[in-house]
Amino acid sequence: MSAKNNSNYESLLYKADNSVIKAAAAVVDTYRLQYHFMPQAYWMNDPNGLVYWSGYYHVFYQHHPYSPDWGPMHWGHARTKDFINWEHLPIALAPSEDYDADGCFSGSAVVEDGVLHLFYTGYRIIDGQPVQVQCRATSSDGIHFVKDPHNPLISTYPPDGSADFRDPKVWRHDDLWFMIVGSGKDGRGKVLLYKSSDLSQWHYVGVAAESDGTQGTIWECPDIFPLGSKHVLVVSPIGAERRRVIYFVGEMDYESGKFTAEYFKKLDYGPDFYAPQTFFGADRRILLAWMDSWEANIASKKDNWAGALTLPRELAMDRNGRLRIHPLPGLKELRKERVSAANVLLENNQRVFGLCDLQKIGLEVILHADLVGTTASDFGIVFADTRNSQQITVGFKGNCGKLYLDIENAGLGNKGIFWAELLPQQEKLDIRIFLDRSSIEVFADNGAASMTARIYPRSHKLVPQLFAVDGKLTTSIELWSLAK
Repeated sequence: MSAKNNSNYESLLYKADNSVIKAAAAVVDTYRLQYHFMPQAYWMNDPNGLVYWSGYYHVFYQHHPYSPDWGPMHWGHARTKDFINWEHLPIALAPSEDYDADGCFSGSAVVEDGVLHLFYTGYRIIDGQPVQVQCRATSSDGIHFVKDPHNPLISTYPPDGSADFRDPKVWRHDDLWFMIVGSGKDGRGKVLLYKSSDLSQWHYVGVAAESDGTQGTIWECPDIFPLGSKHVLVVSPIGAERRRVIYFVGEMDYESGKFTAEYFKKLDYGPDFYAPQTFFGADRRILLAWMDSWEANIASKKDNWAGALTLPRELAMDRNGRLRIHPLPGLKELRKERVSAANVLLENNQRVFGLCDLQKIGLEVILHADLVGTTASDFGIVFADTRNSQQITVGFKGNCGKLYLDIENAGLGNKGIFWAELLPQQEKLDIRIFLDRSSIEVFADNGAASMTARIYPRSHKLVPQLFAVDGKLTTSIELWSLAK
């Protein structure tokens, strides 16, 4: 059912009172995250329209405001100054026109002459077939949005694409505006490029990049941006392995409209990271992603909510042309109490550090491992319940140089062991871990690898334990309790 036929539509769309959504659902906080962004109730997925404007970071997101299940997509909206404290705003976009009658799909935002422009995919079903078109809405106050009377601005896909034609990302280069749209054809994901001088009339340029045949049949949520002396292309593929976001580092030629890749890698190696979007904030390139997956069993649905965003991450390029991903420095404001130990010698044993109750606090852990002289084949940290029946393990296999996240016995949600290959022949290894009530995010090797997962532990009382197997290891550890 589209929102225009729902009696709550007007109040949800226009009223800024937070009680509107609070009254719509009984939210239980067994697994509600403490320091991540999520809607007040019901379903969310992709981040949309990330933009810094008038002193605020604005975050829009795919939202179904009537149930904890995916449904006709709306654009939820919130803003923040620090990514810690959030102000929920009225729904920005809702299905209301023939061209978006069944959903306002993902897109992006830009600011021009003091006006905020949202670009999105209008979605409808005609004779059982999906139709996707590119649209715009504008706002002068950042709260109330008016859909362009000339929508759809791009009414059909080009011959290079297909009916899977969505998720416009718009940016400016020199005196022109550029838009990429995700699509696919003949088993290959594609990024389709358009350009405009006025944000209204869009001219098709061609295929900016495409899969080599092994990287997915459809590329969703494309993003191209400059970083250091290179450009980065990020896509969320469908039709490859279990959905994993990949990025390409290379060069963007605006004259030919072609992106030439030098190499590609996974952007995150965990099971619950999808549809990321970046934007240039006040002073840095920032990324947010949907912290869930289409394959997951989302345990919180029974409590009338589903979905969250990752911690905000800063992207940078090192001197060797390698992408680095770090949590935003401002997240250190979440830190409260600290426990630390230096030069801990482990030799085929464990070292226990107190008890953490995730119902009361979040947890940040930083491990500093000295790999010179280390003989342990496997080391890391395990978070186990008091009976040791539930375990969340972050470790490093020295013989193959791989970081791993083991959530096989972490409770509800995704299960498995997930791997990331790190750079060889390192002397030191830092691993940084964020635990919330139902999530874990891991950053390692100075931001060269990250792993993200939703976990739904049956017991929130966990004991952190350092371990080393088949040898010895010298390490240091910091543990911070986290709270707003």
